[in-house]
Amino acid sequence: GGPFSDKPATREPHYQLPMCYYMQPPALKTGHLSKFQLETLFYIFYALPKDVLQAYAAQELYTREWRYHVESKVWFKRATASDGIPNNNASAGQFIYFDINTWERRMYGNSNANQNIAGGFLPEEEVRVKFPSS
Repeated sequence: GGPFSDKPATREPHYQLPMCYYMQPPALKTGHLSKFQLETLFYIFYALPKDVLQAYAAQELYTREWRYHVESKVWFKRATASDGIPNNNASAGQFIYFDINTWERRMYGNSNANQNIAGGFLPEEEVRVKFPSS
């Protein structure tokens, strides 16, 4: 039986997979996260919900001074000159956020909105990965 035949194939085709297909990929160590680009950490956070790697990515984002806003479910960071976000009227309390729709960092709102946003951040203690006590 071929692709244009109504008869079923008489036997399984014989093939042999190369040994490299049977190898397990190396385990990702959490220490590697510190070397990842920002976009990769956001990808891990958003693509692996309820996975331990999501928690470790969040922990690394907090280490890099990003903060998760609980209500808006968006990551924010106080804007600094090193962020490379162009802004003509940069003020001390300005925030940037990671836009998951365009996958880039953007300036956030106006100064009034910036003052209110910090109150909704998830506390750092709740982000830290906790191990069960034995």
